Amino acid sequence: MRRAIFELCDAFDRVDRPGTGRVTDMVRRSLDETIRLAVVGRVKAGKSTLVNALVGRVVAPTAAVECTKVTTHYTFGGPERGEVFTRDGRRIPFDLYNGCLPERLPVPPEHVQHAVVYLQSEVLRDMTLIDTPGLATTTTSNEDATRRTVLGHEGVRAADALLVVFHDMPMRDDVDFLREWASVTNTPAEAASHAIGVLTHADTFGGSPWGGDDPIEMARQGAAKFAQQHGALLGNVVAVAGNMAQAARAGLVREHDAAMLGQLGGVDELDLELRDPNYLGELAPGILNLEVSRLAELIGEYGIRFGREPARNGARALSHWLEKSSGIDELRRALAVRYVGRYVHVKTRRAMERLQRLAWANGAPPPLRGFVAEAKLKPELHPLQELDALERLAAIEPNHPLVGMLDRQLSGRNDAERLALSPASTPDQLRQQALTWSMEARRASVVEPYPERQNAYNVLDRSFTLLAMKLGRAGR
Repeated sequence: MRRAIFELCDAFDRVDRPGTGRVTDMVRRSLDETIRLAVVGRVKAGKSTLVNALVGRVVAPTAAVECTKVTTHYTFGGPERGEVFTRDGRRIPFDLYNGCLPERLPVPPEHVQHAVVYLQSEVLRDMTLIDTPGLATTTTSNEDATRRTVLGHEGVRAADALLVVFHDMPMRDDVDFLREWASVTNTPAEAASHAIGVLTHADTFGGSPWGGDDPIEMARQGAAKFAQQHGALLGNVVAVAGNMAQAARAGLVREHDAAMLGQLGGVDELDLELRDPNYLGELAPGILNLEVSRLAELIGEYGIRFGREPARNGARALSHWLEKSSGIDELRRALAVRYVGRYVHVKTRRAMERLQRLAWANGAPPPLRGFVAEAKLKPELHPLQELDALERLAAIEPNHPLVGMLDRQLSGRNDAERLALSPASTPDQLRQQALTWSMEARRASVVEPYPERQNAYNVLDRSFTLLAMKLGRAGR
């Protein structure tokens, strides 16, 4: 796909380099960008905690300090440092404090457009995380900063996609914000595909973790229900225990913590639940109540209750359990498939849209339109049609089998995965499956009354036809 876009840019420049060069150069540069993922949500919803869990380090302060009032971009780079971009166009460097954003910035928050923190984190090689101030705040300037970043200011959006953070279940103004996001994207379908909801307090979902029901399991059920109800606004909803994920991924659990928690295995659960946080005595021989309260701040009451057994095997075992139980792995997989893995398609589509607007601009040379039309028919760019069909259908029927089939074409690592066959399948077997599915899709499109499904069938017909042609050439 990248080569096809470069060839289209070259064709534009051969016709009218003075008139097309600014746009074609921008398009070429855009193909090297990483996805910009904004983390948005209400105040104290757990945005910074989630950023820390994803990065694998404590880089974003979670307390209500000055730096949390500005939008901060965490991106890959070295040496590790920070920069403030002011509203009057200045760029002011600053040092990190113990690898973290300092509490105070070199200029007052009201003069800051945004801050950038450069980190040597492998996670950030594939994405830039944007930590935003809270929505629904009592400080209008904080909410305005988030809206400028996400919804755009003067036609420019800093975010390509969203992680929408909810404390438990979304409130009405959360849904209203998602509708605003949909209004600034090209289509509602694109908005849904570019937004994932996160319930960040899964370990306290529905109340206390000391009851009879498992709150994390309840949160997962709630997330699945909300995803079904609001499939037109969110592509997916994932339940995550933010504190547990941060403690595990950032390496905050020490052997002393694990040893202490393991020794609480013999303490009655009722005594643990009803403990007085201000009690200065011991809960168990040699274990101060204040130390247990400190650990609860780190891993939550859920971690105290259910982490005692894995803690007996040390800090590594406890961290592994925290990470697995928190749900952060499910979120990372969703990001890898939906955003990072698919971003090459999103970047290419955006490049095509820019070139198409240029071709149809008033006074543009007529040959440019023909170049765009020819490029759209190239097999290398057919995944853009698959992405469009996927987003359009998923916006109205997210659970339709065609959505899964289109997703498999985009995310499959090889032809066997795209055709749902064994990796040991021969080229001839793969080709026969592709031809069969192509014919089935063609027949289904003829009788399908719903336009979005009919479009999906037509796109898949061409997908399997192109695949069969490629496999046929390879078998010669």
